[in-house]
Amino acid sequence: MQEKILVVPKESVLQKNVDFQGFRPGTDQNLWTHFAAEGLFLVRDSVEYDTRYKQLIVYLVLRHREEIFIYQRIRATGEKRLLDKYSFGLGGHINPVHSCSFRRLIASNLARELKEEVSFPGPYSYRFLGFLNDEEEEVGRYHFGLVFLVSCLSPQITVREKNKIQGKLIPVSQLEDYRDNLENWSSILLPYIPPEVGSQKSDV
Repeated sequence: MQEKILVVPKESVLQKNVDFQGFRPGTDQNLWTHFAAEGLFLVRDSVEYDTRYKQLIVYLVLRHREEIFIYQRIRATGEKRLLDKYSFGLGGHINPVHSCSFRRLIASNLARELKEEVSFPGPYSYRFLGFLNDEEEEVGRYHFGLVFLVSCLSPQITVREKNKIQGKLIPVSQLEDYRDNLENWSSILLPYIPPEVGSQKSDV
């Protein structure tokens, strides 16, 4: 069965005057309402490089206390456009689920993305940070990010696909050291993450 993913028509985003460049922190109810009303599920292969649509992505920043999980796509990765780049966000498409609300749809896909990409013991919590849109870089032109900060109780975070990705926790104060090698979404988020992590002393 072909994978279906959640997209929104780019034209409708422009018409609703909710198009922007960069990161928009906080909860913009107009955007949530627009995505819930205009979103539709299409076959992934048909929209992967179709600029008429924006693919909605859950983008998860993992932390343990004042450390951030950073990872790098290595040679075996399937995403050649991001090869060797570092990122501190795990991104995943939104697939259909049996849900009675848009909020539950997002929450279900967030949990699935965590389960597929990383492994860590113990509970976690999360909160929404904001929206991310990038029209200046190739990958970003097809995607729109829903950014969440995920707080893990345990520091034992490992990637599942070790042949594709390598990752580790680093002090949030060291993120700046990776600036020149960050993929664009992480680069856009870089100024916002240290204050968010530093303001949250407890994990869950």
